[in-house]
Amino acid sequence: MVYTTLILLLSGTVLYAIFEYNHTLVEHHTWWGKLVTSFFGSVTPRTAGFNTVNMAMLSSPTILIYLLLMWIGASPGSTGGGIKTTTFAIGTLNFLSVARNKPQIELGWKEIPGEAVRRSFAIIVLSLITIGLSVFFVSFFEEDNQSILTVNNNENLVNIAFECFSAFGTVGLSL
Repeated sequence: MVYTTLILLLSGTVLYAIFEYNHTLVEHHTWWGKLVTSFFGSVTPRTAGFNTVNMAMLSSPTILIYLLLMWIGASPGSTGGGIKTTTFAIGTLNFLSVARNKPQIELGWKEIPGEAVRRSFAIIVLSLITIGLSVFFVSFFEEDNQSILTVNNNENLVNIAFECFSAFGTVGLSL
């Protein structure tokens, strides 16, 4: 849990700083302001949903990172939503063990039980089905839904997906 949180915070901060350097970080003239805003931008999609920048000004790669962070969510034992950092870590470790052709997941000197892997996989799949159905139904019942092929609806679909991921993760962010 601690390692996953640290990796998410560090990678989220670095990616936010890279992708938002010429967007929402322009208003910060010092490296310290850019660093703090990047760190806050990495923490908030996994927990409280506060924002210090205009969310509508985020770049497309940052929005995709936010979707991932909101989907992962907080750590177990917290009130934050999402699939939880441990579920994401087990899913990632399972992916790596399959890629290495190993029969079990080993973390350090311990082996992750098969039951935990199956539960994690079920949570991941059910969460993606839930979010996918949410995006489908919200976009279907959207009043201004004219045609799926127009540019505005593709942009609208990103906004709808953002709202659904935010609701799933109980984040509270909105574009």
